[in-house]
Amino acid sequence: MTAVDGLHTVVFSANGRTIVSVSGEVDFTTVPRLRRALDAALAGGHGAIDVDFGAVPFCDCSGVNALLRAWHQAHDAGIPLRVTGVDAPVVVRLFQVLGVERLLGLRPAP
Repeated sequence: MTAVDGLHTVVFSANGRTIVSVSGEVDFTTVPRLRRALDAALAGGHGAIDVDFGAVPFCDCSGVNALLRAWHQAHDAGIPLRVTGVDAPVVVRLFQVLGVERLLGLRPAP
């Protein structure tokens, strides 16, 4: 586990998936930690990647940008990536306003 300015990330494998567990606020000062964790997950070579945002009370556009960057890299490599556990209303609303909830696996495609 690593922490930078209150953001904690843990990358581990379970059941053929790579899990990126994130806790704390994701903003322009902490997003480099998130990017490094996502890069480690992508380099890990395991099947799908789940980014657990269950303990993220706040995320700004820089965090969404990091998630989208990782999603595109994973997609290009044929690796499914989804964000799970998004519960904080402000994070849910940000993803909705930006229209990324379906892309990041937060709701099923119609």
